[in-house]
Amino acid sequence: MKKCTLSRAVFSKVILASSIALAASTQAADISINGFISVVAGKTISEGKQRVDPTSAAASSASYTADGPTEGAYDDDISFKPDSVYGLQFRSDLGKGLAVTGQITGHGGEDYEANVSWAYISYQLNDEWSLQAGRQRLPLFYYSDFLDVGYAYHWIRIPQELPAAFVDTFEGLKVSWTPSTDNWDWRIDLYGGSGSEEFTDPVDFDVDFEGIAGAVVQVGNDWLQLRATYMTTEAEVSAPIFSRMGTVQGTSDNPIAFDFAGVAAHMTFDNVFVVAEYTMTSLDDPLGTDQLAGNDGSDVWYLSTGIRLGDFTPHITYTVSDEAMSDEVVGLSSDADNSSETWTLGVRWDFHPNAALKAEYLTRSDESDSVLKDSVGGFGYGDRNEVDLMSVGVDVIF
Repeated sequence: MKKCTLSRAVFSKVILASSIALAASTQAADISINGFISVVAGKTISEGKQRVDPTSAAASSASYTADGPTEGAYDDDISFKPDSVYGLQFRSDLGKGLAVTGQITGHGGEDYEANVSWAYISYQLNDEWSLQAGRQRLPLFYYSDFLDVGYAYHWIRIPQELPAAFVDTFEGLKVSWTPSTDNWDWRIDLYGGSGSEEFTDPVDFDVDFEGIAGAVVQVGNDWLQLRATYMTTEAEVSAPIFSRMGTVQGTSDNPIAFDFAGVAAHMTFDNVFVVAEYTMTSLDDPLGTDQLAGNDGSDVWYLSTGIRLGDFTPHITYTVSDEAMSDEVVGLSSDADNSSETWTLGVRWDFHPNAALKAEYLTRSDESDSVLKDSVGGFGYGDRNEVDLMSVGVDVIF
């Protein structure tokens, strides 16, 4: 994933410079420094057989991708990397509505390299209107604003079947309106800009996203929060790895255009909570290669509930993913769905005011059409979605 990456030496200098700036300017502005860290270990305990090349009989054990943007994945060896993350957030209130925010994060899936994930200026125009300009998080999911802060939600990770966007940050402008009402809290965001990412699968390539435009509407009261979101963009790829019927996709003349939409609800009833989210992606043309089945869009939804029993929060989540695959490939005579169903059982223990211990068992079944699993090119992809995972972690905020 392509971000502003800092070496360890540069990172140390940034921290030192920030400390000096903090000491030198306490009289000029209010500066706050907050941080978080998640240390998680996990391994798969049961795996299906997958074929990366559906035209070959060669198969390997399926893995579980715990963090799509950083490509962090678990296999049958214990690993501390896929879900582990740390971050430092710097915010300075300059007065008269002006503030600056920066956030540095490091993910285990990227060998903990320090990246500048946020760097933006915010300006409060009045009680209802505000602006943000710079590098900031794309507000795609219900938990997007604090996606890296595991302490903020009950899971070890949000359901990874959600269609992780090709890009999770953007450089641009966001306008927010928070109108005053008696019984409901409203927030409407409009944003636009561009972004870029670096990928390594199937080969090393960069993707540039132009014309990012989106909107988010949120409304809530003391027990119910509702959210709706929409985003559209076009992508250009640095290498000719995607094609359809012999035409290369992702060029400046033939960019990859896609839309994203989602709705979510969170309800609280005394000690019980329920959260549900539905997301949908659609592409103008199936995205893939002429030899392999192409992605033609996806629908994902989950329903999660839990109960707070003192310091303990047991919870359960059911997730369904349905990805449409194109029929314009060798050996696939009709449209087929790449589908899965996932159950997650977990418990959170708030053993400290600033820390939580979590344990989860996840089991995912492959519900894909048989023509996709067994018949593409004479072999098929196999049970690539079939996997069980155990994971334990600690989330800390400071």
